[in-house]
Amino acid sequence: MSCDAIKVIYSIQADLQVEAANIAALVFPETEFKLLYRQATCSDIAFIFPSNEYEFLAPEIGCNNLSITFKKEKHIGKNINFSVCFFPKIKAVTLSGYYSQGMAHLIHTPYKTWNWFNGKGYKITTPDCIGDKFEFLAPKFYTLFEEFFLG
Repeated sequence: MSCDAIKVIYSIQADLQVEAANIAALVFPETEFKLLYRQATCSDIAFIFPSNEYEFLAPEIGCNNLSITFKKEKHIGKNINFSVCFFPKIKAVTLSGYYSQGMAHLIHTPYKTWNWFNGKGYKITTPDCIGDKFEFLAPKFYTLFEEFFLG
């Protein structure tokens, strides 16, 4: 874990954790989260992006990526609420979580609004229960990560 994103996490972890938790609280105000940080890799892209985009993006993402998993504090091991990945080289943030039909992934870039994909990589409409929440959170997380990692 010698990548810049991991170094930044350890040097500013408290600030980043507070800001990330504050953003999550905008739509999940009653939930106490445990935030788990790790380096996002090509395998994260493979699960999120459709295969035709993955083949194009995989060589471009590099290693300076971040993944934060938000888990309910009282139910560690169960109910991953959602994960956020930041890929600075391709200027994208993804939010992943479960909805009534399975896993959904939101891909947000500053150049376009967003795209939704299911767990199999097929484009879907905004999913129930998490769709509006993730669409609200995505630009806020992107701005936060842009400030900490690019800015």
